[in-house]
Amino acid sequence: RPQPCGSPLGQCDSLSAVATSQLRMASHEPQTDLPALVKSMSGCAIGRHEVAASKAAASSVASPARARLSEKAISRCDGDDGPSERMGSGWGGTRTPTDDFVDLRRKSSWCRDGSSAKALPPRVYIDNKTLIREVQDLSKLKRGDHCVIALNVLRATTPLGDWAISWLGSCELIYLYHHFIVLDDVEHIDDAGVPRTADGQMAMIVEWGNTIPEAAAEVLSTSAGRLCRLPMTMLKFLFFGKAKFSKHPLADYGDTPHIYLVLAKQTPEERERIVAEALRMESQEQRRYHVIFNNCEHACHKIRYGHHHSAQISFLCWTAFRLLLGLVGLMALKMNQDWAEFADTCYSTLCLNHRGWGTAAYHIFTSVPVALQAMISYILLMRSVLCQRQQSLISRHECCHLLGKELGRAIVVGSWTVLAICLTPNMVSNFLLRLVICSFAYIVSDMVYNCFAHAFMRLVLLPAYGRVWLLGPADPCTPKKDKAV
Repeated sequence: RPQPCGSPLGQCDSLSAVATSQLRMASHEPQTDLPALVKSMSGCAIGRHEVAASKAAASSVASPARARLSEKAISRCDGDDGPSERMGSGWGGTRTPTDDFVDLRRKSSWCRDGSSAKALPPRVYIDNKTLIREVQDLSKLKRGDHCVIALNVLRATTPLGDWAISWLGSCELIYLYHHFIVLDDVEHIDDAGVPRTADGQMAMIVEWGNTIPEAAAEVLSTSAGRLCRLPMTMLKFLFFGKAKFSKHPLADYGDTPHIYLVLAKQTPEERERIVAEALRMESQEQRRYHVIFNNCEHACHKIRYGHHHSAQISFLCWTAFRLLLGLVGLMALKMNQDWAEFADTCYSTLCLNHRGWGTAAYHIFTSVPVALQAMISYILLMRSVLCQRQQSLISRHECCHLLGKELGRAIVVGSWTVLAICLTPNMVSNFLLRLVICSFAYIVSDMVYNCFAHAFMRLVLLPAYGRVWLLGPADPCTPKKDKAV
């Protein structure tokens, strides 16, 4: 008989090994009451790796329904005093969103019927070349797909927080994304909102990832409960182990309703190559995670394209360089104003003829980079949109929508930013406030434009016309009917 949950650790480990072997034997006998067998062996809380092994053994049953039922039964641990909180599948037994969905404590955000939701057109990624489209039906995800979600460093802390961050990302108010590769074809979404494969297993992804609860459990476990070791343990974790490259269920993002697919042509052979490369990288020891030099986007680009690249880091570097140029322009303006105060009492030719050099330098280092950024971004976008239209990745109406929307962005955001920068010297005298305006004028203008654009699309165009373009058929993807019909 299994020992109670208070048994020594060695007895629990031996019991979990016996449980795993019995489950493997029972998986080949259809008459075996597998859930009852699991329940009889659930008197001892088994560790994370034993839980994973037991789930793998249970999932080998031919029937997907029996596999899901066994998975639920294994995940519970009932002590002598009644039901107790089971150990989760996360690090150190931390509960994950998938555990809540499998235990039917709550349902994922994908349980809602999305068939009636109005699909938004694709949007432009941060590199102004790549297009991403929101996934309306997760059952259309295939192995080898490259997906992104709005970056959420507090993921799995609260379901409401995950939903809020995802919603902000859907309105293009969050500019950074988290990347992952899908390893399995999603066949359907079960009643709990968990994406499943054709044989009833949970669809898996591979990524650099971690959550706040798992990170806290790892830090506390490594410090062995000693407060004196906690600061050094946290520093080591932040620099060397804050994320791990591993496989996870796609259901871990069940509180994130908005997932985006990177648009690209992929053959079945290419998809198999991507999955094989992802599994190879997952099985081998990887370089330590680094936000700048080795993040999730680097890994996905390495798997898919074969080269180490992150467009988000390039965007951040350009933003930092533009802010540095703005700082140089502000310093030149301040020196010019100080020189002008001196020139009021100086009547030499040098003082009278060189009083505007600082203002010219200010605009060269602040206004000109913004105008060039808006212009170059639209040119890159136009080339990419037209190329993907030729590959039939987007429809003609989506192509026109993207070109019109981003042209409006280039004109409106660029003009607003340049106007704010030009008015700053005359309306603001404080140096720090000038620096804040020059630093954040572009991003604030872009966010305001996104708010108005999405409000107009979601509240006016979609309810009234069922689409975000005013010309053409309601569903451009639907083929034309035969004239005889």
